[in-house]
Amino acid sequence: MRILIVGGGMAGWTLAGLLRRRGITPTIVERVGEYSRVGFWIGLYPFSANTLRETGGYDRYAKGSLAQEHYVMRDSEGHDLQDMSFAEVLGRIHGFMGGLQRADLLDILRDGGAGADLRMGMTVTALEQSDDVVQVTFSDGSTGEFDVVLACDGIHSATRTLLTGDAREGLTDWGYTAFTWWAPRQDAVANNCVEFWGAGGLFGLYPLADRINAIAGMPTPKGLSDMTQEQIVTAVREHFADYPEPVRTALAHAADDTVFPWAMVDHKAKEWIHGRVALVGDAATGFLPTAGVGASNAIKSAAVLADELGRADAATIPLALRLWEQRTRDRVEANQAASRTLAKMMFVKGHTVAKVRDTMLKHYPVEKVAKDVLHSNTHAW
Repeated sequence: MRILIVGGGMAGWTLAGLLRRRGITPTIVERVGEYSRVGFWIGLYPFSANTLRETGGYDRYAKGSLAQEHYVMRDSEGHDLQDMSFAEVLGRIHGFMGGLQRADLLDILRDGGAGADLRMGMTVTALEQSDDVVQVTFSDGSTGEFDVVLACDGIHSATRTLLTGDAREGLTDWGYTAFTWWAPRQDAVANNCVEFWGAGGLFGLYPLADRINAIAGMPTPKGLSDMTQEQIVTAVREHFADYPEPVRTALAHAADDTVFPWAMVDHKAKEWIHGRVALVGDAATGFLPTAGVGASNAIKSAAVLADELGRADAATIPLALRLWEQRTRDRVEANQAASRTLAKMMFVKGHTVAKVRDTMLKHYPVEKVAKDVLHSNTHAW
């Protein structure tokens, strides 16, 4: 089969690695001319991490990631709201929540897909389909014929825009921006994901073995695109000035690193399949980071797609795509719904509403909110 993968991210390289092990050599086009090591903390659930066993990267992942021990939720004054043990929740399925840098996970996935026909610095500019082939035009003027095109080019997928004609279709802007940077490890955080939920603000600390990823979520400042790094750091420090330790220490190190603004936008496509072109991963369903499950869903969905394509031939690709969607869509969208539920609880602006939320959280376990995410770890896709 002639398979084109658009985008060298989590879903794209998972597909490449698993297809290679099924005797299929896909073509991958990636818009950047050279991979960088830009990227922050990613948490990987067992249902996704186990995919790395087939691509040969699991041992490297297990050694290179940090097993997260607890998810700790506090209010903006530092009072505990919840404390969930990952070991208790995930231990029964013999897995762990591993935290690692996004760039390190991509390195593992890319090595698993070695041998694919990789074309860097290239994009797709046009798609034309017949019943049995997709004619593709690339940004360098070349063309190619493929039996299937798999769009793995992210939440703002240019391939999706070619298909629908609407760059904003399915996108939801939540009005918040998460500012993220690396800070030194703190004993007060240890190996725990620690979040402080306030009114109009969420501050999270997510550890690796040698550092912490600080994420400060707040209403998007006016004129953000024109702000300097110094202005961004000042705005973030002012917004979270009243938060307790270990937030204050992380804020003190904000100027040590580039503070990256991450718009809180998610996406839900109306259609995943357009003839012989499929939207995969964030291109189909893009997640907020609130449940920490976006990368896990992209990898797992790609693994199921590789499974179906591995049993197909060129003629039966449309059937394989439909079977893949039947196996994955409900699960992925349920996980997205969990991330949206958490976002609605996090993104509250009034102090009175925040106090009511905090009182409720003391008596409503986060496992109930994330039940579909946990369900994904124990049930077949």
